[in-house]
Amino acid sequence: MRRLTLIVLIASLNLLLTGCNPVVNYQVDTTLPKLNKIKAIPSNTSVAFEWQPIARKGLDGVNIYRSEPNSHSEQLTKIATINSPFVSHFVDTGLLQDSSYTYTFTTIQGEFESPHGKIIDIKTLPPLPKITFFQGAQKAKNIIKLIWRPHPDIRVKIYRVERSVDGKRWSLIGTLNHRMMVEYLDKYVQSGHRYQYRVTAIGFDGSYSTPSDILTIDAR
Repeated sequence: MRRLTLIVLIASLNLLLTGCNPVVNYQVDTTLPKLNKIKAIPSNTSVAFEWQPIARKGLDGVNIYRSEPNSHSEQLTKIATINSPFVSHFVDTGLLQDSSYTYTFTTIQGEFESPHGKIIDIKTLPPLPKITFFQGAQKAKNIIKLIWRPHPDIRVKIYRVERSVDGKRWSLIGTLNHRMMVEYLDKYVQSGHRYQYRVTAIGFDGSYSTPSDILTIDAR
């Protein structure tokens, strides 16, 4: 049942990107106009595009192509089809921070598309600054208190607190849902173990900081 639900969700996502039309293997038509006047604005994990629609009767919309992150290959993959000649904006989300991407657009008409238009090389913004003044102390036999300075960037939405016990893998132990909430109590501490902590700030747009410096406490 879970697998069926996942298949339905994937199919729904594909319909949102491509409309109600089936997947089309476009053939290049050199008579179709290229889309060259495109503006691109990067964020941490997304890139926004704006273009001037081409006023040519019969056009159905545009295809959008993108490279893999930080790839030096000229291979671009179609990531979306805009099934309207009147749409002039698109936001590509879920990208890696501080990473280079290459984009290009084509106009489409039926089962044909133009040659690639303007080649756009762009880099997403770097991670948010890491949290500073990260300190902690054991307050009781089974409690360690963590505190840090509020992140200066007002785009920060939550903090993720992670822990490693005795050098094992990191695991998420809590989230704080306000930029000014900068205190966390770990109430599951056992004496004789080494606890390491780190905190990451997460922005409203999915951006994130580099993790804080690691704090190490040997529980008594």
